[in-house]
Amino acid sequence: MAQVQDPASPGFDIGATDSTSNQGAEGVESEQQPAAPIAKPYERIKLSVDSVTNLITYTGVIEQEESPSDSLYSRAKKWAEKQFGGKPSYQSDKRNQKLVINGYLDAYSYSNKYTKKSIGRYNFKMTVWIKEGRYRYSITNLVHEGIKGNAGEATRNYFEYYYTTTINIKGSDQTLRYADKELNKMINGFVKAMKDPVFVDEEDW
Repeated sequence: MAQVQDPASPGFDIGATDSTSNQGAEGVESEQQPAAPIAKPYERIKLSVDSVTNLITYTGVIEQEESPSDSLYSRAKKWAEKQFGGKPSYQSDKRNQKLVINGYLDAYSYSNKYTKKSIGRYNFKMTVWIKEGRYRYSITNLVHEGIKGNAGEATRNYFEYYYTTTINIKGSDQTLRYADKELNKMINGFVKAMKDPVFVDEEDW
């Protein structure tokens, strides 16, 4: 029979514990591995879609109180001719202070900050409405026209297709991101061109 040690004996350690009591817990702790990071789901680009036409639309209203409507109208035409070269295809309605431009931008893909590759061009319709001291622009009917293939025909895809397709989602999304960058760059240039030049009075020194 096993002998029970007397607690009063000198060899009894009151703080001692059973060596097997924590063995299971230690074994469990040693087997635990750090949790793997959870991958975030891919998020597609968010663009503005007109609730009436269901078309992707870039639009804005710019207040420019110091500018008369005739000056804004003239500036819009001048910008279009410079931006799209020579005499662009547009409908001019000076009476109603409205300009409809059939515009385009060269399309590129970017492998890095300094390297780009042509992927065709973006076609669109840009409408400008002008009033005294303000104007509104709207860019719609956006189409990506690819580079012509051996058959001599270029693929044409509306931005709405890229935006809603479930095929090659990341590739379609990347094309929209490239286009969004170019379009916003053009819009910033348009807004800058519509501003009145700073007049410096030579007598005011």
